[in-house]
Amino acid sequence: MKHGKNNSYTKRILYFLTLMSVFLLVFVACIDNVVVQQPENGGGSESGTTDSIPSSGSETTTTPTPDYNSSYQWGNLAVGGGGYVTGIVIHPTAPDVKYIRTDVGGAYRWDASKSEWIPMLRNIGDNKGAAGLALDKNNPNRVYAALNGGIYRSNDKGVTWQLLKSVAYNSNASLRWFGEPIAVDPNNSDVIYAGTVNSGVLRSLNGGNTWSAMLGVPTKEIRSVVINPNVQANGRSKKVYVAVTGKGLYRSSNGGDTFALMAGAPEAPNCLAFQDKLYVTHSQGIAKYGDGAWTDLTPNGVKLNYGDIAIEPGNTSHMVTTQFIKKMGQKIYRSSNGGSSWETIDTGAVPVVQHREVPWWPNNWFSAATAAFAFDPQKPGNLYFTDWFGIWNAPNFWANPIDFYTKEKGHEEVVTLTVKCPPSGAKVYSGVADVFGFKHTSVTDYPEKQLYNMHEGFDIAYCESQPNNIAYLGADSNNGAGTTKLLVSADSGDTWTVRSVPGSTLGRVAISSTDANKMVYIAGGATGSVYYSTNKGASWSQASGAPTGSTTRKTSNDVWNKAFLLTADTVDGDTFFLFDQGYLYASFDGGATWAKRNTTAIPTQTKFLNVAAAPGLKNEVWVSLYGEGLYKTSDGGKNFTKVDAFTKAISFSWGKPVDGSTTPTAYCFGDKSGVQGLYLSTDLGATWTRADKGEKYLNKVRMIAADRQTFGRVYLGSSGEGIFTAGL
Repeated sequence: MKHGKNNSYTKRILYFLTLMSVFLLVFVACIDNVVVQQPENGGGSESGTTDSIPSSGSETTTTPTPDYNSSYQWGNLAVGGGGYVTGIVIHPTAPDVKYIRTDVGGAYRWDASKSEWIPMLRNIGDNKGAAGLALDKNNPNRVYAALNGGIYRSNDKGVTWQLLKSVAYNSNASLRWFGEPIAVDPNNSDVIYAGTVNSGVLRSLNGGNTWSAMLGVPTKEIRSVVINPNVQANGRSKKVYVAVTGKGLYRSSNGGDTFALMAGAPEAPNCLAFQDKLYVTHSQGIAKYGDGAWTDLTPNGVKLNYGDIAIEPGNTSHMVTTQFIKKMGQKIYRSSNGGSSWETIDTGAVPVVQHREVPWWPNNWFSAATAAFAFDPQKPGNLYFTDWFGIWNAPNFWANPIDFYTKEKGHEEVVTLTVKCPPSGAKVYSGVADVFGFKHTSVTDYPEKQLYNMHEGFDIAYCESQPNNIAYLGADSNNGAGTTKLLVSADSGDTWTVRSVPGSTLGRVAISSTDANKMVYIAGGATGSVYYSTNKGASWSQASGAPTGSTTRKTSNDVWNKAFLLTADTVDGDTFFLFDQGYLYASFDGGATWAKRNTTAIPTQTKFLNVAAAPGLKNEVWVSLYGEGLYKTSDGGKNFTKVDAFTKAISFSWGKPVDGSTTPTAYCFGDKSGVQGLYLSTDLGATWTRADKGEKYLNKVRMIAADRQTFGRVYLGSSGEGIFTAGL
């Protein structure tokens, strides 16, 4: 009986446990399917009204942010050059070892297997512009670079770098096209000479480990250095030449121990080349020095400012040079008889056939402020030259006509001023320096055309519900000087209507989310006012209640201004927001009248500023304030909450929700827990995950735009390396 009682008791216990298990399973299933209605601030435990519920009336679901870090793939949005390539060097003995340098975009190595330029300087920190390059004749893997901040060496073709000497250079100086300021002795790889901006000529006798200043040379603006390898002494080449801007040509005849001004040399040398003889371009022509005498080689006796010169290896009768006058169609001359006579190319006598891989390049982008020439020593007649926008190659420069091909794959150098991603249509619009901007329909394909023939495109807006309606603000002169124009389009930039804007130049623009006719414009400058239009900018009225001078707080009034302080609410077409000195101002009547929303100011930006209205969430606005972090409001600015995750918020943007969610994805480029990077959140900031892997080149990021059509993709505008992009 005792055994039977235990059996009965055991059965009752098992029955009870079974019921509890079923109950728990049902409870968990219910919890998993709960739909979270967002409070006014869009997340967390903060209270508020229901203003931020999506306009459709549907409830918003949030998804905790997974760890996407390992899945992100980084690269460049294909634009195609667009920046000044100031130098090219080709190894004298190793095939296909080529490098280029740029004024603001670093330096690149040619990958012959991919026919593509590979950026070399992205992981050695910010602002490493390349002022000069030099190759070691005896070691094809070694390359030296004169970078902003010092002299560097790589022993693996630019994959890794070592700082050898901290010294000043300026890759974007006015004389950045004047040859290479660094040279390696062909007879002794341990001997390196480096001309500097303000430290004269430096020499190393041990491969760059230590350096000494050379005597007898002025200390300022040493731009071009070449070595005569024909005579040696003490294990190194005896003769070294340096061009000193505005001071003359200096020579050492004792292996660099001392230098002296060369008598009879051109007084204003530009570029130097040595191929059996010394060749010098200068402000009045071209000269050759050999056997103790100077010979004038100036093309057709035309005394103008000449730039680079190159002599073909193995055939000193063949040479090429150019006038330097900083304009499109700069004249290029070739000689096949050692400079006794010259032909001007791209003329009726020597026509050029241009082959362009970048479809938007204009026809006049050929020999534009041509900077550098280099013959390929392994391929007779094969010439490269670089100019304002990229790299050109003629496989047979001595043909007639001459076929020139662009070599642009991998070279991305536009300076980004703004980027915006619409909810449909084009994937992203860009505004850039010098070449205005583009409509990008593909990440990997070049844009078909430049959106407008204007210098700078510095602000972009679109209509949320009709995103084919876009607007650009552009400047018709460099840096934003000259007239500011408003361009409006109803067909995604295929055609444009040009409008005048009121008040001072520059400024910011926004378009109503529901009515493309309604626009708000903030004029630039210290006294710039706010204006509104009801007819796509055909006419403007001045608003009331808005602050003045808001675009220039903590920044300058030019195209480099990163204060994106104006936005349109994405749900209510009459609502606009602008931020000024810690206050969010709102207009609920299409921009006609404005008022402060918050009674207590939040911090103001310390450098960059982004005001971003959340897609589909009325009155949900987030504000990135650079060193003051990231703030958010869900009631149109009445109340703000600091997003504590970030101590610095450089830029902020909204992107497409993750699959299964209706909550827009938040992206912030800034410092989280002391680590700078790109972070995203799929739950309105409750959790964040990092998208990058610590790439140092991201230090150049100045603004971001998240893709509204593809979850996880984001575009990051840089200050000289194009537009970075990353996706899952």
